[in-house]
Amino acid sequence: MRFFVTVVLGGALVAACAYEPPPVARDYTVYTGTLPSTSGGSERTARVTLRDDGGAAVQVSSWGPGSDFFAVGKWQQTDGGIVIELTSAPGGRLVFRRSGDLMLGRQWDRALWGDREPVLQRVY
Repeated sequence: MRFFVTVVLGGALVAACAYEPPPVARDYTVYTGTLPSTSGGSERTARVTLRDDGGAAVQVSSWGPGSDFFAVGKWQQTDGGIVIELTSAPGGRLVFRRSGDLMLGRQWDRALWGDREPVLQRVY
């Protein structure tokens, strides 16, 4: 009996290991990067999500209070660039140049993002 249980459990383990999970399907691309502090606090994290349907979300966050930002809008690809028009309050416009897995800032709100060029890397 013990041999039978071992064989059954071994067969179940082999069957479970042979199962290949379905591929992950996403309808968006996410870029993240680190931004310098604007008020002498800690570094901030920027996250830009570009949906296949043209929707966009932009988030900037840090450990410190009062420096978080979130806005949604639309994005489109232009000649070598990504233009994001933020339609929620606060609105704004971001322009990036894509280079491989990177998005390099070309036009941004310096009060929010800082003076240094934002560089975001694709993570999804």
